[in-house]
Amino acid sequence: MTARLPFTLRSLSSLVFLLPFCASAQLANLPSAPAWMQADTEGVLEKRFEHSEPLLMAVLFVAAEVGAEVRLNDQLVATATGVEKALSVDVTKHVRSGSNVLRLTGSKRAALLLELNGDLNRKTWLTSDASWAGVKSTELIDLDAPRQPFDFKQAFDAYNSWQLAKPGAQTMATDAAGITVPTGFKVELVRSALPEEGSWVAMAFDPSGRITLAREKKGLLRLSLSAGGEQKMEVIEDTLLECRGLLYAHGSLFANANNTKALFRLDDEDNDGVYETKKELVRTEGGVGHGRNHIKLGPDGAIYVAHGNNVHLPANVSPTSPLKHYADDQLIPNPWNASMFDGDVILPAGHVLRVTPDGSDVQVIAGGLRNPLDIAFNKDGALFTFDADMERDVGTHFYMPTRVLHIVPGADYGWRRGSGRWPDWYVDTLPSVVDIGLSSPTATFFGYGADFPKRYQEALYICDWSYGRLIAVHLQRVGESYTGRQEAFATGRPLNLTDGAIGPDGALWFTTGGRGTQSGLYRISYIGAPQDDSPRPSKVRQEGPDRFALHRKRMEMEATKNFSGEGGWDAIHAMLAAVRAGSDADRSVAFQAAMMLLEEEQVEKKLAALRIMEVAIARGHATAPVQTDSLVNTLGMLFPASDPRLNRELCKFLVHLKSPVIIKQATKHLASLRASEDLVFYPFILRYLKDGWTVEQRRIAFDALNRAENLNGASTYFKVISDTRSELAAALKPDEMNALADVVHPVKATPLLPTALPGHSYKQWKLADLEPHLAQVVSGRSFETAKSAMVTAQCLFCHKVSNDPTLPAGLFGPELVQVRSRFSTRDLLLHILEPSVVIDEKFRYTTIKRSDGQTLTGLLESEDDERIVLKPNPLAKEVIEVGKSMIQERTISEVSPMPAGLLNALKREQILDLLAWFEVGGDPKGKVWK
Repeated sequence: MTARLPFTLRSLSSLVFLLPFCASAQLANLPSAPAWMQADTEGVLEKRFEHSEPLLMAVLFVAAEVGAEVRLNDQLVATATGVEKALSVDVTKHVRSGSNVLRLTGSKRAALLLELNGDLNRKTWLTSDASWAGVKSTELIDLDAPRQPFDFKQAFDAYNSWQLAKPGAQTMATDAAGITVPTGFKVELVRSALPEEGSWVAMAFDPSGRITLAREKKGLLRLSLSAGGEQKMEVIEDTLLECRGLLYAHGSLFANANNTKALFRLDDEDNDGVYETKKELVRTEGGVGHGRNHIKLGPDGAIYVAHGNNVHLPANVSPTSPLKHYADDQLIPNPWNASMFDGDVILPAGHVLRVTPDGSDVQVIAGGLRNPLDIAFNKDGALFTFDADMERDVGTHFYMPTRVLHIVPGADYGWRRGSGRWPDWYVDTLPSVVDIGLSSPTATFFGYGADFPKRYQEALYICDWSYGRLIAVHLQRVGESYTGRQEAFATGRPLNLTDGAIGPDGALWFTTGGRGTQSGLYRISYIGAPQDDSPRPSKVRQEGPDRFALHRKRMEMEATKNFSGEGGWDAIHAMLAAVRAGSDADRSVAFQAAMMLLEEEQVEKKLAALRIMEVAIARGHATAPVQTDSLVNTLGMLFPASDPRLNRELCKFLVHLKSPVIIKQATKHLASLRASEDLVFYPFILRYLKDGWTVEQRRIAFDALNRAENLNGASTYFKVISDTRSELAAALKPDEMNALADVVHPVKATPLLPTALPGHSYKQWKLADLEPHLAQVVSGRSFETAKSAMVTAQCLFCHKVSNDPTLPAGLFGPELVQVRSRFSTRDLLLHILEPSVVIDEKFRYTTIKRSDGQTLTGLLESEDDERIVLKPNPLAKEVIEVGKSMIQERTISEVSPMPAGLLNALKREQILDLLAWFEVGGDPKGKVWK
């Protein structure tokens, strides 16, 4: 087919067309818990390691006798403060690509943990152990002990370093000497906030050069600085709650007060420094978490306002606003999204408003954002933001990274609640300028007016609150948009940046604070020699068409309802405009034209075709049976392709169309995949098909989830794995459940550091946590939730838990239908939480030490005069035979084969529902159910 496909609805209106033709694994890279190392007579402990991956931040945790010194590549990086609590130090700048040497001197007893943070929550760890040079002996640290030095609530990792500035952890703002900036720049701590001055979340210079500071809780401060260094702090407003945005413009102070839920204009009518009038310009409903954020003056004189995804559009938004026709546009709506994070989010989610200075006209410019804390215009009038990710989603196919975006009128940047986020290659959204990676975006501003080298004057500065980074983004024009290169400009630990600006003195000023943390006001100036300001090219976007130009043309077509394009990508965007803004007839014709695009060789055009068809179906287009059959055949022949994006879209469509062969095709493809996104996506999407599976196809799906669980990811990643597994398991017949028990819920090792890292979803339940709530077990419980909890907690796979013949009878373990006749609810809970307290002799593991040194453990399956047969996994078929002549030692384990921590993936109410199940022996008509 020719690459130039003309598309005009009028010419195609009579077209008749037929085509004949998817926990703990976040710690997977942690080799072991740290060990106390006893040094030999030399008193030097040393470890060599290689590092070649990209490095976002490196943090060293060290517990050693007071005064011991740690050097990394011959640079002193830490002086130990004791063995009771590990000292944590940012050592990013000292880690080099290739070979590294970590050395500790001056202590006979020490333990260390080096955390190397790559992008997207990828971590590697180096721990103290017997492999270090100079070690005389080691003793493993019990990380579950109540008192041990590696308590991550005190020794914070890189992503949570902001917590080092919490009240009680820090009484002064971080010393400027601990902040790293490029050569030639100087950092000064101008002021550390006093307790009564609160935590600062925004700043602005007034026309007189004084600094206005917004307190997180309530009110505004004014800081006056004299040439002689004197400081004067005064309260200038004491009613507005959490003003995240401040702007001096049009002779007034504009303030976006998040917890007061409105944008205000304040005026000092008699010029006495006191604001006599306060006018509410825009009121908004919704939440305050991802709320009413920073504001900037536009080149047109209007006030531009950044709002997070908890803020609803104001009631008086103009009908002429550029952002129109937004919708979820999902081919298969996911029912889980309703219960996922940010329950009050409604479209267009995070957005940017344009407000006239008097508040008379309010327009929504763009949306589909998560939490844009700030916005900034460049000298050409282009608008940018630094939008937040959903860090809990790392590892999933729907994770959307933190990113710098070029905001243009009418654009939808694709953020949706839950799993419905749009990848940036969707034809109806726009790509980022640069993806930043794991971070917590706050302020965004340009370096114009700074007395800096030119490239730093032209840079876009973005603030990362969690990791403590001020990043300079160097922009390069590409077509109608930009691409960017990021550079760490200032880093510290903690350095919880909230806002920044170029001051009238030509220096860069910024504040720290937020979430009640210690605040500081800092100044960065340039004192070095002139620099070479020759351009340093960014990575140019290699995508062919100018998507921003095509977006602009599509906005014009949607406004005029003239859905025509001359050919190629213009025609494709005309089809997209038609399915978004046209009539049912327009959608029908555009859908048929998009089907023709599937014959194109270019993958990007196939992806565009599928997206246009998806939007059409989501907005009401229904395919005729003959068209559906033709489409199933066409898409089936395209799957699998060489492009993973195309494969996911094809699979999604074929599941929607209930293709009779997609389960066979997709599971065959899935068996060879390795990426976490794929291992999660295919079982996730195939779960919608309840019938048509073979046992082996189901095994492949469960195996993929098990493999995914051993890869890196954050809490939602593991929740999606767990929920997908539960839905797939719920569809199994009893014989299938019995045949697949070993992969539906394989026995897992107890995870290390189960609560140590950010985003982890597990809670280590103790009897004391649940005992006060046991009275709630006897009534008002949920049968369906209890049944689901039986799958998640693995009860169904080892025990008979009900007389219901449609449920599998456990293959191993005591029968639990009548367990309440033998144990009280409290005792039963204790046995589940601590399974090794009492172990039935029939269910004890046997450990065999062979004469060749090998140790084997398992259940005693059988024994005769010549051999012993052990079953290492009670849910698997595999057994091990050991000849008795090879047995050197035989012991009975004091550890139950039932793992501890089976309830750790459940919430409290789920556990109570599970206990209610045992109360009535799984009877769905029992008195405990609501």
